[in-house]
Amino acid sequence: MAINSCLQNEKESGIITIYLNFISFYAKEFIQDLDFFQQLNKPIFPLVELRLQQFTSYIEMYRNSNDFGPSLENLIIQLRFNPNDFYAIFRLAFETAYSKFSAHIPNHPTRPLFHACQVFDPRYIHAGDLLRKNIRQYNIIKEFANPSDELLREWGIYCGLDNEFLGEIKLDQYWLNKATQLPILSNIALDYICLPISSCTVERSFSMYNSLLDNDRQSLSKDSLKGLSMLYFNGV
Repeated sequence: MAINSCLQNEKESGIITIYLNFISFYAKEFIQDLDFFQQLNKPIFPLVELRLQQFTSYIEMYRNSNDFGPSLENLIIQLRFNPNDFYAIFRLAFETAYSKFSAHIPNHPTRPLFHACQVFDPRYIHAGDLLRKNIRQYNIIKEFANPSDELLREWGIYCGLDNEFLGEIKLDQYWLNKATQLPILSNIALDYICLPISSCTVERSFSMYNSLLDNDRQSLSKDSLKGLSMLYFNGV
């Protein structure tokens, strides 16, 4: 009854319409990033840092903005409201998102690895200044902490490949193609580019095992548990 009453009230219905459109316009970026970070077994680990930087800029821009686009502004005016009355609320929504983001992401222990693994994207190496080609600054990657002479030789070749076409590339295919020319560096890159971005997979695994190991299955052998896990993850 309360919902019907709101929808029949022109003013309250208009406010609901404005908020729904705000969510529709601006939630897309959040959803796209959520989809990106939930990808499994994809060579996207070197792309995470740039994605986080772009998302940070997106939130920061709108937490202080007085412009939320002509479409939303025209809708608010069409519904006979003052856009400025809503912009403070919109900014507060972005401020809340920014506060939660800032509390977890900038100082996350994995962030230095996200930054370092950008080196496995050749576009990152060749688009920046010479400092990006200093292997020593990526020593959080354990193989780079004390590189062998052969690895340093391959690194020099990699950093000198400035004339390659580096448009849209698949990083796994790129490094597989470099296996002959850069065998050591290629193996290292292939180990890192498909690292899981989040712990979601592990958490889902624990949840799955809780379902499998109920009170009637406490005596399952390891082989039986492994078989049930295989069936579960393959949707059988």
